[in-house]
Amino acid sequence: MGITDFLGGRGEAIAFARLTRICRTDADLPFFWPHFLGEKCETFDFLVELVDAGERTPFFFVQVKTTRKSFTTTQSPPRLRVEVAEKDIRRMASYPAPTYIIGVQEVEERAFIVSVLGTMSDAISSISTAHELTGETLWLLWDEVRDYWREHEMSHLASSFLN
Repeated sequence: MGITDFLGGRGEAIAFARLTRICRTDADLPFFWPHFLGEKCETFDFLVELVDAGERTPFFFVQVKTTRKSFTTTQSPPRLRVEVAEKDIRRMASYPAPTYIIGVQEVEERAFIVSVLGTMSDAISSISTAHELTGETLWLLWDEVRDYWREHEMSHLASSFLN
């Protein structure tokens, strides 16, 4: 294994820890439960389920990008220097579910999240640090994903493979 494997693995562990932090005021539970998708999944690292969101379980997908590079200093707020290829952005944007990038600054063990929307298609060279994975951001993310699935039917109503 090379240094990038260790760096990526550490970033995924930091992202997992931030997503599962127990900081809710209504329950002694995390907001999210991530499921690692494994090396074979090209685009995403985690499928993340919302915890305690009702009868159905809303979810979203995450790609984690990890760096030891310093933050940019010319923009406000500063940006995290992580690169996401155009092909990954296009794949993420085409998914029929919410998709996000979590950028991890490995040295400081800080994690930031940005959404990837259906209209996006260009490669990314940095992400905003405006949305650090704090308790408040986790609550906003939980609401955003829950609201998305409230507006989209999750039930599979028809199939050729009935029992």
